[in-house]
Amino acid sequence: MVRVNAALCAALGYERDELLSRTFVDITHPDDVRKDEQLAASLFRGEIPSYRLEKRFRTKDGQLAWLDLSAFVIYDDANQPFGFAMVENITERKRSEEALRTSEERYRSFIVNSSEAIWRYEIEQPVDVRLPVEAQVEAISKYSYLAECNDAMARLYGFARAEEVVGLHLNELISAARPDMPSLTAFVASGYRLNDTHVTFADLAAGRRYFSTSVIGIVINDYLLRFWGTQRDETAERVAETDLMHSRQQLRVLAAHLQNLREAERADLAREMHDALGQSLTGLKLDLARVSSDVTALPDAETQSRILNRLNSVSQALDQTIAQVKTISTELRPAVLDKFGLAAAIEWQCREFEKRSGIKCDYRQPAAELALGPEYSIGLFRILQESLTNVARHSVAKHATVSLCADESEVVLTD
Repeated sequence: MVRVNAALCAALGYERDELLSRTFVDITHPDDVRKDEQLAASLFRGEIPSYRLEKRFRTKDGQLAWLDLSAFVIYDDANQPFGFAMVENITERKRSEEALRTSEERYRSFIVNSSEAIWRYEIEQPVDVRLPVEAQVEAISKYSYLAECNDAMARLYGFARAEEVVGLHLNELISAARPDMPSLTAFVASGYRLNDTHVTFADLAAGRRYFSTSVIGIVINDYLLRFWGTQRDETAERVAETDLMHSRQQLRVLAAHLQNLREAERADLAREMHDALGQSLTGLKLDLARVSSDVTALPDAETQSRILNRLNSVSQALDQTIAQVKTISTELRPAVLDKFGLAAAIEWQCREFEKRSGIKCDYRQPAAELALGPEYSIGLFRILQESLTNVARHSVAKHATVSLCADESEVVLTD
């Protein structure tokens, strides 16, 4: 090198004398030397008038610098050729381009590998957002085309790869089987932004499908230019939820059926105990009374007293047995519930609980009579029995309150 200016020295970090003591090859990146030498040789042979090259240089501190070089041949007074080069420092531009390329690669990798559908629609004729909603929806459907998407998006619409759907207009993807119009209307009405909006497609091949959609529109100067979105297929989750709900419903039906069977068995058993066993015990009680009457006619006072004492003991045992049978029969199926309804049965149960446990129990009943089916009445009554049993066993309460209230939609029992 014969001459260098201050700009080149600043770009490469050398002093002028240091730079003049080196050749272009010394400061050129090794990967660019061969190409530069070939172009320079062609230039000096007169095969090309000039050349321009973006090439890499090594700075004094070993860093990489990009220079945009334009080379020419000039001649001195003795007609001797000299190489003349003008360079522009493009290092920052190259760094920005590299950063942008890296960012784009990351973006493309994210889009391509995402399990969610990601897409971008461009609008050929920007839509005036001041138009009525219906007019905007029609224009969006007509002029929007799919500019970018991933394979996941393509698969949602029955295609294998994104290349098969990119370029299609929105109205080509929307059909009678895919009623997206309500989503478009909601998109416009909500200010061109949707978040986790649920959409249902009636897919003729796969049946009903469910999606969660998020969309954001780009509006500039009152015109909608494009919109981005993501879509997640929730069909499997919705089907699983439906199956689970159906299974739970079946379990509830089965549990209700088993409970009805148990209640029917309890009612039959209570009736048999009350009618058959109760009558038999009462008959025995009457027989004992007659025997006692006969014993009083015996002449031997001592024998008479001994027999009467034994008969009184048997009579007391019968009284206790009759009372126990009555209690068990009532617990199995309280007759008051069948005869007078839930409100009266709860009041009776509260009184019985108070007598057995010693815990004061207040009852607040509804003003109007409740019209409940037998299965609901017995279900609420059994819940009350279990609740009061827990109060007696596990609490140290001195007072309990039971409340039964109802409106048009529900019945509430609290204690």
